[in-house]
Amino acid sequence: MERILILAVISASVFMSIAIGSSSIAAVFAPVASGGTTGMMRSALLAGIAALLGAIFQGRKVTETIGTGIVGDGLNIIQALIILLIASTLVLTSALTDYPMPTAFTVVGAIVGVGLGFNIGVKWDAVSLILTYWLLLPILGFAMGYLLYLLVKRVVPNEGNERKLRHIILFLGLLLAFNAGANSVGRAIGPLMVLEINMFYLLILGGTMMMVGCWTLSPRVINAISFDYSNIGPRRSIVTLSTVIILAQVGNMLGVPIAFVQVIITAIIGSGMAAGTGNIARKKLVLTAVGWTSAFLVAMGLAFLIGSILL
Repeated sequence: MERILILAVISASVFMSIAIGSSSIAAVFAPVASGGTTGMMRSALLAGIAALLGAIFQGRKVTETIGTGIVGDGLNIIQALIILLIASTLVLTSALTDYPMPTAFTVVGAIVGVGLGFNIGVKWDAVSLILTYWLLLPILGFAMGYLLYLLVKRVVPNEGNERKLRHIILFLGLLLAFNAGANSVGRAIGPLMVLEINMFYLLILGGTMMMVGCWTLSPRVINAISFDYSNIGPRRSIVTLSTVIILAQVGNMLGVPIAFVQVIITAIIGSGMAAGTGNIARKKLVLTAVGWTSAFLVAMGLAFLIGSILL
């Protein structure tokens, strides 16, 4: 029975890694595609490779937060399996539509729900830090997108320098995908810390599966973010990528998993207002915001319900 549970939780982690690659990692490269730097399939592959490297070299801190930093008494294998199944099912469902659902919301929500449902305790100081940073992210993303665009508009010419701009966008996109891999891999492999497997091997597993998911399933997500929300040009692509890189790095330092789609969209809106454009798909944006909020609550509610039944 124990072997079956181990196989099940590892399979769920692989499934979650693929779902993350197809949604969260893919979304961070959307401004690169929107800026005309690379095609959809090439963007997906490059983002996946960069995310794999980020997961291996900088993925430890957020992984520890997910694995041991939120619930008081640690997880057992059944609880880890419940978290991964709930979170990955919600995220993969969203990846098959045009409304990405942040994995950070679903995973953390599921962990909190398990902590409450199984009565193993929740570290509310850690949860408060995560929620506070999440609430600040849209404000910071919008403000930084707006202000950075005003700066970039002054120092970066929009005409006659297209090749250089494309190189800058590609570099920033790779750097952001690297940071996204570091921040996101823990959502899939953090619960596997219950198996006491060497962290390095867990990071390789999660990073590789994220790369697979990003390459094979992500083009429609990239298209949704880069074109459906706003048709951004090279300068706004630079602003968006720079904004998310900064905020992602802060999240990595704090050990906080962040919703990259959330920051990308708010940075796009901020830069768009600074540029005087209004081509945001408002209806889709509202529906996506509802999805973000419901992701956390639904994941928490499902995990709490299952925990209460099994306790």
